[in-house]
Amino acid sequence: MSTAGRKDDHIRINLEEDVEFRQLTTGLERYHFIHQALPEIDLSSVDPTVLLVGKRIVAPILVSSMTGGTSQAGLFNRRLAEAVQAKGLAMGVGSQRAALENSDAQASFSVRTYAPDALVFANLGAVQLNYGYTVDQCRRAVEMVEADALILHLNPLQEVLQPEGDNLWGGLLSRIEQVCTQLEVPVIAKEVGWGISSLSARQLIGAGISAIDVAGAGGTSWSEVEKHRAPTGRQRRLAAAFREWGIPTVASLAYVRDARNEAQRPDLPIFASGGMRSGQDVAKALALGADLVGLAAPFLRRAVESSAAVEEEIDILVEELQIAMFATGSRNVGALRRPGVLVHETDLAVASSPFDPLFPLAVETGNSKTDGKEGPFHVTGDAGAAVGGRVTKPVGSAAATDLQLHGATEPGSHAASSTVPEKDALGAFASLWLPRLEDEMRSVLATPHPVHANHYAMMHYHMGWVDESLRPGALGAGKRIRPLLCLMASEAVGGNPAEALPAAAAVEILHNFSLVHDDIEDGDETRRHRPTLWALWGVPQAINVGDGMFALAFAALLRAAETGSDGGLTAAAGGNGRALSALDRFSRICIDLTEGQHLDLSFEEREDVSVAEYLHMIAGKTAALIAGATALGALFGGAESHETERLHQFGYNMGLAFQIQDDILGIWGDPEVTGKPAGNDILRRKKSLPLLYGL
Repeated sequence: MSTAGRKDDHIRINLEEDVEFRQLTTGLERYHFIHQALPEIDLSSVDPTVLLVGKRIVAPILVSSMTGGTSQAGLFNRRLAEAVQAKGLAMGVGSQRAALENSDAQASFSVRTYAPDALVFANLGAVQLNYGYTVDQCRRAVEMVEADALILHLNPLQEVLQPEGDNLWGGLLSRIEQVCTQLEVPVIAKEVGWGISSLSARQLIGAGISAIDVAGAGGTSWSEVEKHRAPTGRQRRLAAAFREWGIPTVASLAYVRDARNEAQRPDLPIFASGGMRSGQDVAKALALGADLVGLAAPFLRRAVESSAAVEEEIDILVEELQIAMFATGSRNVGALRRPGVLVHETDLAVASSPFDPLFPLAVETGNSKTDGKEGPFHVTGDAGAAVGGRVTKPVGSAAATDLQLHGATEPGSHAASSTVPEKDALGAFASLWLPRLEDEMRSVLATPHPVHANHYAMMHYHMGWVDESLRPGALGAGKRIRPLLCLMASEAVGGNPAEALPAAAAVEILHNFSLVHDDIEDGDETRRHRPTLWALWGVPQAINVGDGMFALAFAALLRAAETGSDGGLTAAAGGNGRALSALDRFSRICIDLTEGQHLDLSFEEREDVSVAEYLHMIAGKTAALIAGATALGALFGGAESHETERLHQFGYNMGLAFQIQDDILGIWGDPEVTGKPAGNDILRRKKSLPLLYGL
């Protein structure tokens, strides 16, 4: 059968037969939004718009790639395109192979005629690259529809179940990589209904794919579609055997999200399609980390009627999405990702656990703006936030969600929950971001030349990465509280924590520099249950190592201004301007640290220190760095200046409380727990708060 004939078959079967999965579901039904009786927003202020590939769309909804190549398909594409143009959404076309093989079929793909302003994706089967297609055919497909990007769809199971299928899939990845390298527009990898696994996601990301559409199982079973096309009983039996095959959409979304995190590609957008049927499905997928949500079946059925019918379907979907956002107090798309907005069904009856005092209340903030440059496939949406729900296990996978949306909230939006985050949700956040923080710091503190190996190894020892013999191991690392606060502050204002990673690394490296010098000045021989740096290698070497870490902390911060090879910003979407603002704030932190330490040392010689002087001392010694951490996180999260200052004050107050608690532990704390000998503050005549009250 011809390619065009196959397309007509697919349309007919989808419209006439029951081809849905019967047992396997998308997994969305296991997640529930927490209704807010006091949403504290107006319905009219709910804004689901996002910016994708330089085009603003009214809602993150994609009319998924469906058809083309026949007169009937051309009519459907026209109606879909007219509706997309009228309503400001994005759309894809079906495989353009038929039009490349027969120019008469090109008219069925002329969606740009009817949607001149829409975001449009071209489409080819990736396997055709193993049958002679090159970047030239890909380029022709893009030019045919004047597309903004190209979808390469992956359908190995469908191909082997088709009597006319293409079964040569070996070596395809390298050819996909060539297309990604040579094509002038972004390349999207898309499954067609069986989902993307972790391995496939990692392979595709490594090949240079610009975005991934998971197209998971739970909606249309294309195995069942091919069963209805099969010409023999044997082929029908084989196709029927795979009706329930595939990765559910929610699981695939989690797999791709985790692979993106591992690859340190927070800028890589994820599309969720496969079984999406309603506005609430769209909202859930967005809350679970999708940047764009694709629907096909609902639109195909309405395209049979008219363009107006498709427009009506779009209106209903968008309105349902807006109502779901309103009822959860989510002013924008990113706010759907706040902790506690979407929860797994197992958590609905679980009462909130006491929160960890080291991690305070989420800060309610207002408007945040981003002026960042865009890479070739940059997604911006309003106020992204990361962990997709207050969960006792991470939403949708073994790892917590990552943030994909970067952009601006509308004035007065509340990008963070004002409720107490559960300890497990904070643990999920830390589990996700601590490994990436460690990688960032290891990169900054990497040995540049073998001749300097020992110098950097001493830094690694202090960071807890090597033992006293400089052998690798996880030994005596700190809690990383300050950088985690930095990342959480970025998320709280609707930013992407990944963009704050350089700042978080800078904060932690600066903190550890101060500890190296502090140990020397205080004469402490142990820290974190291990000998201090100076106790092992002497004061001169320890001073030098600390000085190196001080300089490298600034180097870490300046990494925020680096741009990727694709022209997009890697670590911080704000670029040089934001990095310079951060540098000014970071310099002030350093000065405050030295001023606070000066007072701390000088107070050892005085008996008349007041509580006010003590508070001034710890404001510089401790609070300045924690306040700086939260302020830097807000800055790299795209916060407005008043939001940044609010989070700075929050960190400042937390820093004061933290130091007071530390002073108490310095006298009465258990050395087995604190890692420091008790009573040293008294021996050194430190004017801690307990001693001031004792005097």
